[in-house]
Amino acid sequence: MSAHLVAWNSDPVDDPRALAMVLEDGLEEGAIVLLASDVVASERQIAAAAIAAKRRWERGSAVARSLGAEFMRCLAGSHHVGEAIRAVGLASKATSGWVVGLAVDLGEVEQRMESAGLQSVDAHPMTANGRSRLGLPSEGDAELLSIGLIAESDLLA
Repeated sequence: MSAHLVAWNSDPVDDPRALAMVLEDGLEEGAIVLLASDVVASERQIAAAAIAAKRRWERGSAVARSLGAEFMRCLAGSHHVGEAIRAVGLASKATSGWVVGLAVDLGEVEQRMESAGLQSVDAHPMTANGRSRLGLPSEGDAELLSIGLIAESDLLA
């Protein structure tokens, strides 16, 4: 499954859930997920979470009720969907973040972002706060630690 990752900036987002619904409106397949700006270490991390979520979704062993929420659960390394959304999801009033298109063409992701007022920008770095919300140590390779977290969540769920 493809996972397209695009960093963005915008005016403050009052209601992240409503924005996510706008981005997914009329989408026939796949999912579009909004992430906080400081929780992504690499495209490989996102690909690992997408693979884990897709595998669980197809096997009927997903914990979440949607592919997007299962992806967030895997990314956060949590068995609990609500905790995962709080850890990696977009917070109210955020002015930057990530859009992930799961099995959605990159061109369509970018078109939907533009129509929602999200401007593509260079990648946002993972921060100490993002690492903390994911439960990662403050030192060490963030990409490898994040992928390990995803693998662990896949094994424990």
